[in-house]
Amino acid sequence: MTVAASAVTRIGYIAESAWGTTPATPAFQVMRVTDAGIRTNKTTKTIQEIAADRNIRDEPQTYQSASAAYKFALSYGSFDDILAAALFGQWSTNVLKNGTTRQSFTFEGTLQLNGSLSFSRLLGGMIDSLDLDITAESEVTGGFNVMGQKETLATAIISGATYTAANNNPVMSAGVSPAALTVGSLVSPAVHKVSWSLKNSLRARPVVDSLYSLEFGEGLCDVTGALELYFTSNAHYQAVLDHGGGDLTVTIGNSTGNKYTIDCPNIVFLDGARQVGGVNNDVMINIPFRAKYNSGTSNTITITRAVA
Repeated sequence: MTVAASAVTRIGYIAESAWGTTPATPAFQVMRVTDAGIRTNKTTKTIQEIAADRNIRDEPQTYQSASAAYKFALSYGSFDDILAAALFGQWSTNVLKNGTTRQSFTFEGTLQLNGSLSFSRLLGGMIDSLDLDITAESEVTGGFNVMGQKETLATAIISGATYTAANNNPVMSAGVSPAALTVGSLVSPAVHKVSWSLKNSLRARPVVDSLYSLEFGEGLCDVTGALELYFTSNAHYQAVLDHGGGDLTVTIGNSTGNKYTIDCPNIVFLDGARQVGGVNNDVMINIPFRAKYNSGTSNTITITRAVA
């Protein structure tokens, strides 16, 4: 018996020009991920017919969709396509803003079975949500969830398919990579953690004459996050009580020209609180936030790459 091993799994993607259709002779981009998985989500219906013998007569299939979840350690240039698709935006002179441009992908997972291969392909994949986390004493981590039309299986590559290797850029870490961090009007905050979560609230459009959805609908670009600060001043907690906020800007990267700046120019602090733990803990302030539309930039979140 041959069992596939995760250590030799290859994960790749390619942009689709037509939703749900893998391009001919695709040039897949291999991804650097720490966890991955494509699955089919199958809906069935138990038919509860009245019968003297109390037996269930049938369980028909009613609908299929596909989904995938990927986790990663952030390295420069590894996820620029994914960031653009998550923001419904396009890179322009190394600047990416959230917008209304739709982009779908075919994602492919390749498993090795002692000389043979098993392929799982998710078609019509769109980024439903994306998370990024910078926590002290850790690498910069992230993840994204994909909503897909369907999953297909195969034992051979798509005819003419090629695979571009992932880069070898160093993984960013919280202790080395952040070059600058400003949080609205907060003066010299001692930040233990900052995280972002972007949701697109994609929705399926099931139809009578197909087992699969039509092209997905999208909701609002909802960017939320959280700050965890060491309690060093009443002023930081007062900003929460005053329903404050401002501009949250973080620059991360390991070398000149290989950095990102993430800017949410108009965040508002939500229901934050001081937390007094046990006798061997520090007092912390946890501040959830939401990013709002900023009239000066005409968007909610901006990511800039190739930062010096």
